[in-house]
Amino acid sequence: MVAFGLLLATVAQVTLVSKVNAVFSNIIVRVDRLQVSSTSTGMICATPATVGAESKVVVTFPTGYTVSTTTSNWTVNTTNNGWPTGGTAWPSIATASSAAGQVVTFPSGDLTVGTLYCFNWTLPAALTTGSSTSGATKGTVATQTSASADIDKSDFTSALVSADQLAVTATVPQSFSFSLSGTTDALGNLTTASVTSSPTPRVVTVSTNAKAGWNVWAKDSSTGLLSANANYTINTTTPGTNSTLGAGTEGYNTGVTTTHTTGAGTVSVAAPFVGNATGKGGGLDTTYRTLASSTGTAGADTVTLTNNVAISAITPAATDYTDTITVVGAGSF
Repeated sequence: MVAFGLLLATVAQVTLVSKVNAVFSNIIVRVDRLQVSSTSTGMICATPATVGAESKVVVTFPTGYTVSTTTSNWTVNTTNNGWPTGGTAWPSIATASSAAGQVVTFPSGDLTVGTLYCFNWTLPAALTTGSSTSGATKGTVATQTSASADIDKSDFTSALVSADQLAVTATVPQSFSFSLSGTTDALGNLTTASVTSSPTPRVVTVSTNAKAGWNVWAKDSSTGLLSANANYTINTTTPGTNSTLGAGTEGYNTGVTTTHTTGAGTVSVAAPFVGNATGKGGGLDTTYRTLASSTGTAGADTVTLTNNVAISAITPAATDYTDTITVVGAGSF
C-alpha cells in the first residue's frame, strides 16, 4: 500500500510539471509608431488554438513603453485597418476594463479555434513607445476565462527605431503651351449685300497647369483694314466695345468663341468680343485687349477668332486691304 501511494504521488508530480500553456496559432501586435518616444495607436490580431470560454484578452506591453492607466484611453474598434488577409472582427471587444503597469485587459467574447480575430486601439494617448532603440521590445498576449485562467498565450516582439517616417517631396514644373491653327485669314471679295466673315476661323489652343488659369490677348496693326493703294482704312468698329455689323454699313470687328476641354475652372470670353452670331464681335486696335480667359488649369482649351467686315457703296475699291492681328497668351501661375 505504501509503494502504491508513492507511485500515485510520483505520477501526479510528473503530470503537474509537464503541463504547458497553449499558444496562439498566430499572433500579431502592430504598434502604429515604431519611433522612440512616440504616442501610438495599434492593432492586435490572434488565431486561437485552444478550445475555451474566452472572457478577456490581456496584453502585456514591452518594458520601457509607457502604458496609460486611464482605461478610457484604451478605446477600441473593429475597423479593418490593414488587417492580415482573413482577419475578422474580434467579438465583443470593448474599451479596456483595467490598465496597470504594462498590462491592459480588454473584455472579449468567445472565440473559435482557427479563426484570425483582430481589433484596434484607437487613441494615441494609450501608449508611448520606449525611449531607446536598444530597449526590450517583447510583450505577451493572452486570452483568459472569466476566472483569469489562461487559454492561449504567446509572446510578441516589436522594434524601436530612431525614425519611422519617410518624407516624400516632389515638384511639378510649370507648363504652358500656346498654338495658332493658321497665320492667314483671306476674306476674299467683299460685297455690300452681306457681312463677310472668316471662311476658316483661326483657333488658339491653350494648355497649362497654371492653377489660376490663362489669358489670351490680341491687337491689330491698323485699327482696321488698311489699303495703301486707296489710302483708306475700313475702321474697326469702336475698339473695345461689342457690335454687330450689318450689310451695307462699313465696319470691322473680331468675334470670339471658346471651348473648355479638361482642367479646372471656367473659360469665358471678354464681353467686348463675344462673337456668337454673324457679324458680332469687338473692335481691335494697337493696344493689347483681353479676348478670353480661364480661371483654372487647361488640357486643350480653344479660343476661336472670327473676323467680320462690312462695306458700304462708297468704300474705295482696292485689292490690298490688309491687317495684321497679333495674338498672345500667358498662364496665371
